[in-house]
Amino acid sequence: MKISELWLREWMDPPLNRAALSDMLTMSGLEVESITPVAGMFSGVVIAHIQAIQPHPEATKLTICQLDCGMTGLLQVVCGAKNVYAGMKVALATIGAKLPGDLIIKETVLRGVTSYGMLCSTAELGLSEVADGILELDHDAPIGVDLRTYWDLDDYVLDINVTPNRADCLSVVGIAREISALTQQPQIQITTSTCAIGIPTLPVIENIQFQDCPKYCGRVLQGINLKAQTPVWMSERLRRSGLHNIHPVVDITNYVMLELGQPLHAFDWNQIAGGINVRYAYARERIKLLDGQDITLTGNTLVIADSEKVLAIAGVMGGITTSINANTTDILLESVFFKPHIIAINAREHNLHTDAAQRFERGVDPDLQEVAIERATELLLSIVGGAAGPIICRMHAANLPKFDAIIFNPERVQQITGIAVPVTKIKNILEALAMRIKLLSPTLWQVSVPTYRFDLKLEVDLIEEILRCYGYDQLIGEKLITTVQFGEINLLTALTSNLTRFFIDRGYNQTITYSFVDPELQAMLFPTAVVKKIVNPVSDELSVMRVSLWTGLLASVIYNSNRQQHCMQFFEHGVIFNFDANVAREIPCFAGAIAGLSGAYNWLEPKRELDFFDIKGDLQALFAQLHITNVQFIADAHPALHPGKTARIMFEDQFIGWCGVLHPTITTVLDCKMDIVLFELQLEPLIKSMSVKYRPISKFPSIRRDLSLLANDSVTAFQIEQVIKSVANTWLKDFNIFDLYIGGSIPEGKKSLAISLILQDDSRTLVDNEINLLLDAIINKLNKELLIILR
Repeated sequence: MKISELWLREWMDPPLNRAALSDMLTMSGLEVESITPVAGMFSGVVIAHIQAIQPHPEATKLTICQLDCGMTGLLQVVCGAKNVYAGMKVALATIGAKLPGDLIIKETVLRGVTSYGMLCSTAELGLSEVADGILELDHDAPIGVDLRTYWDLDDYVLDINVTPNRADCLSVVGIAREISALTQQPQIQITTSTCAIGIPTLPVIENIQFQDCPKYCGRVLQGINLKAQTPVWMSERLRRSGLHNIHPVVDITNYVMLELGQPLHAFDWNQIAGGINVRYAYARERIKLLDGQDITLTGNTLVIADSEKVLAIAGVMGGITTSINANTTDILLESVFFKPHIIAINAREHNLHTDAAQRFERGVDPDLQEVAIERATELLLSIVGGAAGPIICRMHAANLPKFDAIIFNPERVQQITGIAVPVTKIKNILEALAMRIKLLSPTLWQVSVPTYRFDLKLEVDLIEEILRCYGYDQLIGEKLITTVQFGEINLLTALTSNLTRFFIDRGYNQTITYSFVDPELQAMLFPTAVVKKIVNPVSDELSVMRVSLWTGLLASVIYNSNRQQHCMQFFEHGVIFNFDANVAREIPCFAGAIAGLSGAYNWLEPKRELDFFDIKGDLQALFAQLHITNVQFIADAHPALHPGKTARIMFEDQFIGWCGVLHPTITTVLDCKMDIVLFELQLEPLIKSMSVKYRPISKFPSIRRDLSLLANDSVTAFQIEQVIKSVANTWLKDFNIFDLYIGGSIPEGKKSLAISLILQDDSRTLVDNEINLLLDAIINKLNKELLIILR
């Protein structure tokens, strides 16, 4: 929140300089992120009145101005701005004036005409980044007065980071209250005079949804001055708080919101049909908002409506049909207390973030509505005139927040914080924070909190307040004396770490993506998956929960491919969400994607496109390093993967994942010029493989035997290995295919395989006779089960 230092000091002016005040607020939990001057450093700039203008005889884009700046006679200045006109009040930098950027104004001759100063824009004075023309001042600005004095430009803006639990500090008064408590100054009292009732008009309140809007206050003002302007002092305070002028009535409501923390809204009274209703929107009801958006409402949206139409989204933004404009003469001023969660729903459902919603959804003081409407009325009558009607207030006390007294033991302060705060100091701090104390006993206090402190519910909340005001710097660091205990290793975390290190070593890069993804891309990959849509998504492209890590990985591949990356190897680990049977289940997974050219930047390595066998080889190397056996890659079909280049991954007859090439149709839709190869593993089935069992190396020699086989094309290496294992049992230590030949003398539909078998017994030396018997048994079983013959 941005706040003017001078405005703040009008409410509470402690004997502290700017830096000390900032440090005090920061140490109390209200971090001052920046301190910025409201204008650049300049001097010698005064208010002047343009009496006459004439074109420059030698330059069509220049104008000669005659100005009255409070000195004897008129001053001639040559100006190049398009918006200059006779009768205009301007900011004149006189001879010798110093402007931001170390610019000193001197007497200058421009195309044969002498100029005795410069007419300034807001950018030239450091009041804004850019400006379109020179600065135009109000017509009642006093001629000859220094601009810095007239606008109080020797001021600074404090940008304060208010935490979500401190809604009471989203106002000048709120910050002033904090300073009052921290410096033990007298408490802030908000006083407003009750305005005289000039008209009997009362708004009609037809219906209020009291459970969500426990308090509604309204007042009608009629006959406001159409020519009224927002005064300079108010415009400047709004500007310094990050708001701009709209209309005097709207500016006043914004000013009161910044000052007191209570959002207000003003409707054009003559555009309201019938009475006021606070209700939920009807299905497909529409409203055009002040920012120009045309919104279709749902039954979850609380609205302000009249008898015919919706006037505003409650607590968030008003509609254009009843907005204040240049022709508005009568207004309805509204001051309301809403339940915070209702406004949070309203704002997020329609992706609207306003200053009013920020305050309502954090909680405003339920006792502030009448005070704010009286303060706004006071300002309205003094600035735009008119006559005020009586305030109507409808309230349902049972639905207002309950502020129960907190039972507090002052001895608990030292027990929890370790700091011995004197009891008198504790009492002073709590009373400075506007809390009422009733002593039940020396160690038992009943503390009542003010209605603007929604964050104080428990005894520990009071202890936090005491420590905050006493000073966090009073905490003394002490050595921690404790016993050290061994923790437990989380097997899932350990497995994930092992996988991460492995793939980084193999040249992969880790990606981290959102758990919510693009619904269109996910539907292409998993057309039959049950997905869960997010109620309040960050954007339409991130509106569903992911059912696979592939969606985010593909987005990363496409993003990098579009930026001329020629070799991409990515992995990601995280949870995916399964919603079968309407039960949400998080499944930890590890996934990867590769695409592009291998050896693209290495003259020793031939360039080739990364393919299915690259990623399968990485997975096989991973399983070998983790000592995971009995893993099968079984040809299968997946809607997201290429037919014929897809494998289901099984571990001990249990499904653990997929690997394969992205389906060509999806590749075309994504406008990708290269194949993308993917894998995804479910981690839970692999956790049990984390326990490594050690055994001694056999002291007996191993024996290698090679076999040349003729098999059908459809027979896989895994099938051959399984048959051999079933015969050789523990004797088989290793199995490899070291040659594959198709064509030539090999019959069509057949392939020639050369395999090597490493045989070894752990307890004795194998002899040739028993090895030959074993090989005969292997060949017979291969022939019987897979129709394989020995070449």
